[in-house]
Amino acid sequence: MTSSDELAPVETRYEHVLVPLDGSDLAAGALRTAGALAERFGADLHTVSVVPNESEVAAIQVHAENLGIDTERVHIKVGDDPSSGIDAQRAELNSCLVCMSTHGRGRLQGAVIGSVARSVLTASPAPLVAVGPFADRPAPFVESYRLPPLFEPRLVACVDGEPASETVLPVAAAFARALDMSITILTVAKPTDRPLRSDVPWRRPFGPQGDADFYMQRLRDMWRAAAPDVEVDEHVEYDPVSVTSGIKAHIAVRPAGMLCVATNARTGFERVRLGAEAANIVRTSTLPVLVVPSGELAAD
Repeated sequence: MTSSDELAPVETRYEHVLVPLDGSDLAAGALRTAGALAERFGADLHTVSVVPNESEVAAIQVHAENLGIDTERVHIKVGDDPSSGIDAQRAELNSCLVCMSTHGRGRLQGAVIGSVARSVLTASPAPLVAVGPFADRPAPFVESYRLPPLFEPRLVACVDGEPASETVLPVAAAFARALDMSITILTVAKPTDRPLRSDVPWRRPFGPQGDADFYMQRLRDMWRAAAPDVEVDEHVEYDPVSVTSGIKAHIAVRPAGMLCVATNARTGFERVRLGAEAANIVRTSTLPVLVVPSGELAAD
């Protein structure tokens, strides 16, 4: 298990929030979340678009300006690799958080955020905010980000009992502190009976192995020691069906502003350490999801 020293949050500040646009309503749907994040970080909101040739530059400029983005913060790059263009603009801005839409499909069946967003995650160890097709998208789409939604002041950090999943916690703490949010550490566990014999391991198809409540209490206690200024609680959602349905059930009872999960930066969401159904979390979530590449796994 992660130690209390490893849980300690670091200072998190962003001067810029960057939204990739491609001219579609889906991509523009991330602007509301990005605007809210920029407001709370005191950051500037920028957009970046990667077009295959110069003939498409003008149309993208008009699209971004119609969305209310200041002209000097509309960045357009010509090239055939969108992820490289996005990462280059992030590097140019420095101190930059990428907030991008996801269509919920990808090059590999079951991938959550598509090849572009997966490549952006792979290119940098920095967290990324993914806005799924059902997250923060009023119908019809708003025409401007200038009235950002007020986040519910609670961030839900998801773990599954594995140390790799717990790498999300220091980042979640830093974001919660910066955004003035409380944290709930959440795990979804399939209900199983405790073995009658003490020498028999307590196994679950998904969720922490052994006593899930005890595991979460220990994690909460370590968390409070590492970050006493961040309000934290813990919850075990016992769901017989899946991780995704357990998360949705928890959010339905206790509204939140953001989910937070860890992922292997090399392969994307198909290896998020939250069980077999983790690829559905961003795709089905009604909340934006802070995605934290796992440093431990990224070095594989």
